[in-house]
Amino acid sequence: MRISYLSGLAAATVLAGAFASPAFAQPEPDMPPVPKIRAAKPAPNFEAMLSILDKMFPPQPEPDPARLVLARTSVQAMWPDGAYGRMMSGFMSNMFNGVMQMKPADFDALSNKAGKKTSAALDSRSLHDQVAAKDPYFDQRMTAMRGVMDEEFGKISALVDPRMREGLARSMARRFDGRQLADINAFFATPSGRALASQYMQLWFEPDTLRSMMRALPEMMKLMPDAMEKFKAANDKFPKPPKSAPAKH
Repeated sequence: MRISYLSGLAAATVLAGAFASPAFAQPEPDMPPVPKIRAAKPAPNFEAMLSILDKMFPPQPEPDPARLVLARTSVQAMWPDGAYGRMMSGFMSNMFNGVMQMKPADFDALSNKAGKKTSAALDSRSLHDQVAAKDPYFDQRMTAMRGVMDEEFGKISALVDPRMREGLARSMARRFDGRQLADINAFFATPSGRALASQYMQLWFEPDTLRSMMRALPEMMKLMPDAMEKFKAANDKFPKPPKSAPAKH
């Protein structure tokens, strides 16, 4: 499993919880509230989106039925009911708690405005303490919102889990033969195997895992200029396509 755009979406969502507090939402006393006018947006055309998805990732051949049975046993251990909800809820709670313990000065390194007065000189308290000072019910509010988050992720998990299990089972049934699947299931039947299988997905969202992935980004970015030159060289081996003729009116 790889960390995808869901991570960014999760970050935006969990931070929105903090800024939903009246401590952030209330306008300054001398500034009247500005009404927000939002135009109605059409509902997404999921049928068209799924049609495109089918072309990008067409249905694969049916796996061997016997291997599929074994694979379903494997993924039931790897992706038990509620796995997605626990994974995302834990990830977002950890991220939120980490952000709330940060101080404004922690973000100064991201600013490109030289000579600007540092945030540390303005307020050295953590973000949590700043918000809690304005909103006496902030902690209770966040606890209540986390309860809602856990409940809603539970609903989402009930939709995601069975679909993920079936997709993983079909993939495993094509990649591993019957003997391999039987060995996997035998290991998952042991106490150590059950422990690994039930927590494997959550490992991708553990702080140490995320830190390791994010710390690789600077080195990855250093590779980009050379990679782009190679892409350009590969493209330049061939004549440029002819320009389209202007449309006749």
